[in-house]
Formats: sequence, C-alpha cells, structure tokens
Amino acid sequence: MLFIISLSIVTAAVIFLDKPLKKQPSVFYVTAAVLTAFSIVIDHSDIAVSSFVKDNVLALFTRGALGAALWAVVMWTGALPNGSAAIKKLMPIRGELSITAAIITSSHIVTYGVQYITDIARDRMGSGDAFRDFVITSIVCLIMVLIMTPLTIMSFKTIRKKMNAKTWKKIQRSAYIFYALIYVHIMVLFVPKAQKGREGYFLSILVYSAMFIGYAVMRIRKAYIVKRKPDSKNAANIVCACAIIGPLCLIGFISRNTGHSETIKATVENPATFTFDTPVSQTTTAINTVLVSDTTSAATTTIATSSETVSTSVSETTALPETSSSTVTTESVTETVTVTETTTAAITTEPVTTTIVTEPSYRFKNGTFEGTGEGYSGTVHVSITIENDCITAFSAYADDDDPDYFSDAMQHVIPQIQRGLSADGIDACSGATYSSKGIIEAAKKALEKAASD
Repeated sequence: MLFIISLSIVTAAVIFLDKPLKKQPSVFYVTAAVLTAFSIVIDHSDIAVSSFVKDNVLALFTRGALGAALWAVVMWTGALPNGSAAIKKLMPIRGELSITAAIITSSHIVTYGVQYITDIARDRMGSGDAFRDFVITSIVCLIMVLIMTPLTIMSFKTIRKKMNAKTWKKIQRSAYIFYALIYVHIMVLFVPKAQKGREGYFLSILVYSAMFIGYAVMRIRKAYIVKRKPDSKNAANIVCACAIIGPLCLIGFISRNTGHSETIKATVENPATFTFDTPVSQTTTAINTVLVSDTTSAATTTIATSSETVSTSVSETTALPETSSSTVTTESVTETVTVTETTTAAITTEPVTTTIVTEPSYRFKNGTFEGTGEGYSGTVHVSITIENDCITAFSAYADDDDPDYFSDAMQHVIPQIQRGLSADGIDACSGATYSSKGIIEAAKKALEKAASD
C-alpha cells in the first residue's frame, strides 16, 4: 500500500536526515520541488514508463500518498507527550517538514486539479452518487488549498519572525481543519471503492482512520492532561482507547464489501483481458432433420378379377362375284369368344427416409476485431475475439482514464456485451459513466467490423 510505503520513507528520513534538514532546508525544498515537477511532467506527457514505476514510484507523488505521510508526521508531532524523545526530535524540524509536505502535495493538487477543471469545463462530472462525490471532493480540496497556502508561507522563518507570535499561533490552529479535511477527502474517495470490494481499499481506510482518528484522540488527551494535570492517567487512557476503537469498528462496518458488486468469471491482465469460460452461442449449429414417410411398413395389395365369358355374334355379309345368273348367297358366321382372365397385382411401398442438413448461419465472422472510443479523458482501445458467434476474449485499456474507474467500468460493461453479443442497450457503470461509454463505443465499432457481409 502506497501510504504505508510513504510512512516508511518519511520515518527513515526523519531518523537519519533531521539534522541536515534543519541546517540546509533549502536543499530539501529544491529536491522536493524537482521531484514534484518531474512527476507532473511524466504524468501529463507521452513519455513511456513501466507500469511498476508509474504505480509504485510516481504514484507516491501524484496520488498524494507521500504528502499525506508527511502531514501525518507533522500533525502527530503536536500530539506526542511533552518531553518525549520523539517530540524532541521532531519539534525542531516541524516547520521544515510542513513546507516539504506542501511542496510534494502540490503534485497531487496539480495532477487532479487539472483533471477536475477539465471535467467541469466538459460537463463530465458524472451523475447520482458520482456527481455528489465529485462536488464534495472539489469543495474540500479547494478549502484545503486555501488553508495550506498561507500556513506554508508562514512556516518560513523569515515570515514567522515578522509576525506577532499570538497572531501566528491563532492562524496555525486552522491546521486542525486542514487535517480533518484530508481525512474527509480520503474517505469520500475510498469508502465507495471498499464497499465494491476493490482490493486494498478496505485496509487503506483502516490505516488512514487509525492515523487520523488516533491523532484527534491523542491531541485531545494531551490538551486535557496539560490543563488538568491528573494524578493518574489510567482513566484518560481507557477513554482514549475506546474513542479510537469504537470509530474504527464503525468505519470498518460502513466500508465493508456489501456483496452487491457484480462479479464475473474472467482473467484480468494488462491490458485487461476477459476470457470467458462458457460462452453461449447466439445461433444453433448444424440441424439434422429426418423425415419418414407415412408408410411405415411394406404393404401388399392383391386385386383379382372374376372369370368373364364374352360371347360375340357377328353377322357378315360377303358379296360374291357377280354371275350371270345374278344369284346372291348370304353366309352367316357366328363366333364365340370366351375370355377367362385372372389378374393378381402386388404393390409394395418401401419406407422413404429424407435427411435435411441445414448449415449454421452466423452473424459475425470468426477472428479478433478492434475498435476505439472516447473515454473519460482519453482514447479507449478494445479487442474482441469471436468464434461461432461467441465472444471468447475481450481486452480493453485506456490511454489516460483513471485506472480505478476504468476497471469498475470494465467489470460492469464487458459481461453485458458478452452475454448479448451486442453493444446496444448496455447500462453504464454508476460513477464511471464516461469510461463505460468509451468501452461501449469501442466495442460497437469492433462488432461492426466483425459483422458478416
């Protein structure tokens, strides 16, 4: 986790570099400014860096983890018991630590400030809960900048010496509001992600809560002991323990994974690739139809006719050659014909079997097809692999979209596209609307390329 890594770095720096920081603070200020500028330039440029460097080195600056760790040390210095070894080591360099923290925090302010301003200009602030969180974080961050700027300026010794001590101290008390707003800012961003089951966010919430709630309780305890000077601190210690554990349990309960987040059977790589185990085909395979004639067995039909006698009498007159005596003789001929016919006909009908094979008809061609769309703050790239009208793999990545929001969008949108084999009528992910639309648009273009002619 970035915050724990940052705390380790800051702790080591305080232990080993407290004296150089006190003697040559300008060297540390310049170094912090150079690193901050470098992180901003890299983050806003097309310079290729490995994912490890981007996620584990640059993110310490751009995501504000290192700045938050420095502010944690600065604020806890005021809550440590008077006369303790830790306060003796930290109090002399508290001002220098706060200036360094402000310089490094500016990387986070610039990186996300530019993004927020761009979102407002393009009217891309989301809807529903996402819009609410956007408004809250925008207002909180603006107030934090307005508090941090004068406090940082007054932390320089040359400025502090010119101010009235009481006035300076009163203004410095606004730092309590600043610390509280840091915690509010983190909770607004992290709690929704923890509730969705996003890896690492629940632990981050517990660590940040222990740090900031613990500071508030211990600061109040210190003020109470300094003012009341009780003989025994046992009662105060018990109350403080309850005051820390109680809110931590409540925050943990609120931030737990509610189980309502959508889960899918997929393997996520970089770029994220979803490989579907049991695709559902949209068309049937070959159809074999067997038709059998109505005559299921051989049939024999015998037709017999009865004997029939036919008698035919024929009278025939024969003209004889003419003679001189002119005598004509008429001869009668009688012919009897007897016909006896017996007919037997055997008709055999054989069964007829007809097989009709229907070839499958697919909506899409097999292969891998790509498409692009406009995401939250950059181009979204999609690659879809299709086999027999089944999406077997779905890869997506974005040039500049926030990784967390883009991942939420993928988890919500891609299963819908795979199930319906279409990018139409897809519900966008709440809180990641524009990333969702970018994936949908890119998928639609890829499917258009895959459509069979």
